[in-house]
Amino acid sequence: MKASRVLQYLLVCIAVALGLVLQANADCPLSRPMIEGTNRIFTNRDLSGNYAPKLIQSVQAGEVLHMICQPDDIVQTTCEPDTNFNPPLPMSCIYPMPATATIVTDASCPATMYSIGYTINNQQLELYRACYDRTNVRALFTTHTVYGKTFFPARPPVYFSLDNVLSPADASTFMPSSIYGAFRRIFGENQTYIPFSRDVVINRGHLTPSADFLYEDQMSATFKYVNVVPQFKTINDRNWEAIERWVRSLIHGGGSLRIKTGAVGTLKLPTDSEPPVLRPIILGDDTKNPVPEWMYKVVRTSTNQPVAIFLTYNNIYAPERPNALKFCETVPCPIFLPNTAVDGFTYCCNDTNNFELDITMYALLA
Repeated sequence: MKASRVLQYLLVCIAVALGLVLQANADCPLSRPMIEGTNRIFTNRDLSGNYAPKLIQSVQAGEVLHMICQPDDIVQTTCEPDTNFNPPLPMSCIYPMPATATIVTDASCPATMYSIGYTINNQQLELYRACYDRTNVRALFTTHTVYGKTFFPARPPVYFSLDNVLSPADASTFMPSSIYGAFRRIFGENQTYIPFSRDVVINRGHLTPSADFLYEDQMSATFKYVNVVPQFKTINDRNWEAIERWVRSLIHGGGSLRIKTGAVGTLKLPTDSEPPVLRPIILGDDTKNPVPEWMYKVVRTSTNQPVAIFLTYNNIYAPERPNALKFCETVPCPIFLPNTAVDGFTYCCNDTNNFELDITMYALLA
């Protein structure tokens, strides 16, 4: 491993150690029952009256949490010197405010950028951003910050929301029966890629994962179609999840990391004819909802220093490990990832060649 990469990991370890100290000094610990039993939005409020979503676990003595249900239903609770909240947590309400997708100006997005969060008093409380191609029903990338926590709450039962970005018909192209129909349309009724209409072979793969957040409302906010791509289920459950878990393990006690996650290219699979013909896998009509060929995740420190870049081939049918994209200067991965198609062939890339700019250009030209 190069000396620069060793230094990067040492810096991450130092950040984690500092986070552990800060967490230990938290005056009012937020316990699992408090967090899992609360469906209000955890926020802080500054001296100007502006709200901000609370993204960390620690609560200091005297800190006031503004617990939002609706803009006209906000309850305050204070961290008292005796390490208890007054009034106590958990807090719930009948109709909690859902997160929405608001269009924002962002030059990094070649399509439409959405800020995912809440609007309170004409102010946007942002959780993450999603760059989305509405015309082609295609999520390009998301960006978010992941913070340390001492435990991982149970994921709440939620439904994927459309946010007036795509139609119910477009959303239905993610369903197993629709995907089965798409493969039959592309390869004929005797196709063998997906044997049965109920087989879950491709699912809605999160770009920004729900487990990167701590609070119920924030986890629920990741279940949006602007935040998912058609990803093969075994890849999502194996190497991709291992990557997500590794990222969170770096900061389990505190600190934060900046994450950019995206998908590029359109997967092509061969027909069973002689000679075989490669055909693009489009799950909807015309160009809508293409299955991406590659998934990537760029991990940086809070000061924008590179930590790791992962590039995963989204193809369980690949007969052999493909070449990495030409602008990926491969380096050893920091974790073991099985080298099989069903797990997801994965490369790790050096950041010296400006990977993010190159993959953006690749996405535009592909």
